[in-house]
Amino acid sequence: MDLCLECCGLFEDMACGVKDVKFEDLDVEELQITSAVLMGGAHHLGQYCDKDFKTFMGCRYEYKDPRKCLGEGKQATKCALEFFKKLKEECNDVFTKHWTCLDYNNQEFAYCRATQKKYDACVLEKLGLECTQPVHIELHD
Repeated sequence: MDLCLECCGLFEDMACGVKDVKFEDLDVEELQITSAVLMGGAHHLGQYCDKDFKTFMGCRYEYKDPRKCLGEGKQATKCALEFFKKLKEECNDVFTKHWTCLDYNNQEFAYCRATQKKYDACVLEKLGLECTQPVHIELHD
């Protein structure tokens, strides 16, 4: 069924202009994670999915029509899911401590350097991804 016919009553301003897109076109397994988890893994996620993210954003920039980039968007989401599944398999304990620290500290990286160092070390060892961000600055009272 066409999105416009399905949603016009609920999302009149957003969806009624959308043509040629079916709900099946949007069917993709979604990331079911909190913002703290996403923030905690962001540096490495960006490296892991660099090609897919850039392909998707390049498509969005080139066509300026999200309907033309559904495949690229699905691939970017698939890559992110793969990254977080590998992270859970290989570094779950240290990553959980890190994102929990971020969650308890208003997602301020400065308060979570100790957990971040352990997490970064695990990701480097197990996934071969190095944190290239200048984030290992210690806080002084």
